Amino acid sequence: MTHSISNDLNLIESKKIQLISIIAQVYNLDLLEEIEHLILNTKTDWWTTISKSDQSAIDEGLDDIKAGRLITHNQMQQNFNQRYKDL
Repeated sequence: MTHSISNDLNLIESKKIQLISIIAQVYNLDLLEEIEHLILNTKTDWWTTISKSDQSAIDEGLDDIKAGRLITHNQMQQNFNQRYKDL
């Protein structure tokens, strides 16, 4: 999963650099304003930007909350400290 996220981020960064290079060569004010408008007014739902496995993990966590399968932060710290007390 981490490898896929890393690849996605690399692809996004590469695409942004490519677009910056293309935009830098544009001398049409109307076109530049349209690009600006498109970028500023595009609302991306973060849910659609994450992987299906991340979506499933979030859904599973929400199901756990609804079912009452939770522990407090203090309980988690105690469990962690007990499990890794020798470190």
